[in-house]
Amino acid sequence: MHEILFERAQEWGSTEAQLELFEQYADELGLDTAAFAACLAAGETGPQVLADTELGRSMGVRGTPAFFINDWFVSGAQNFQVFQDTIERALRGEQPPPTPTPLPEGASAFDPNPERPGYTYSGDATRGSPDAELLLLQFVDFSSGGNREFFVGTGVQLEKEYVEPGKVRLLVKHFPADGEAAAAKAAEAAECAGNQNAFWAMYDLLFERQDEWSASVDFAAAFAEYAAELGLDADAFSACLDEGQAADKVAQDVAIAVRNQLGAAPQFVVFFQDQAGIVDLENLLAVFEQLLQQ
Repeated sequence: MHEILFERAQEWGSTEAQLELFEQYADELGLDTAAFAACLAAGETGPQVLADTELGRSMGVRGTPAFFINDWFVSGAQNFQVFQDTIERALRGEQPPPTPTPLPEGASAFDPNPERPGYTYSGDATRGSPDAELLLLQFVDFSSGGNREFFVGTGVQLEKEYVEPGKVRLLVKHFPADGEAAAAKAAEAAECAGNQNAFWAMYDLLFERQDEWSASVDFAAAFAEYAAELGLDADAFSACLDEGQAADKVAQDVAIAVRNQLGAAPQFVVFFQDQAGIVDLENLLAVFEQLLQQ
């Protein structure tokens, strides 16, 4: 499949009927097409793709193709001589020139960053015990009615029964609806507040007053008012928001959600030991209980 996908990239990359073509390739390879189609439709491998993406980012990968030959990093579509020279250096036991290490040895992108309390090494807001058995990755859209229902309902129960007792650690990524300028700017507002250690306070306000700012012509002004209520440095917050300093972070989160074919927020990915899986809201707490009993 790896070979076919590259050989026929122009074919499947230029059509909207990609799933049908992938199933056709599976049939050519003699696979169980029903099982293959079910796996693809359910997004069963999405969490693994997400984990691979975050691992790559944590190791300094910013584009593909990218390669690691022991400790040597080869970036881009290099010619054979580059690979040959790098392999020979690795075989001789040579080490690459020292470069800033993105992560401490043994740490993962989703681990809490002690140098930036309240955030992971990947730059995502997180709360809960670093020793929690479960990690909940939550994709949010501050303008979504369904997200607000979760915030005032299951979200409250989740906090009290799982996050506060140290059973679950929560991590937030953004997934504003496509084309919704206010939703995207709200995500940036939360990140800008986070620069002043107020991510969760802004997170709460954005959901509590969703009806207010989502209906406002000048939603950026509403966000600035919330920042003032929270006692933030108004100039720094406005500069962050107006200059789009957090736009890249939000765009990266959206790209991850799209690559993993997630539906509209709220969406949840649960990590437990070496397992990861997308879990729907209705089954979220039941899955927590099942995993915690293992």
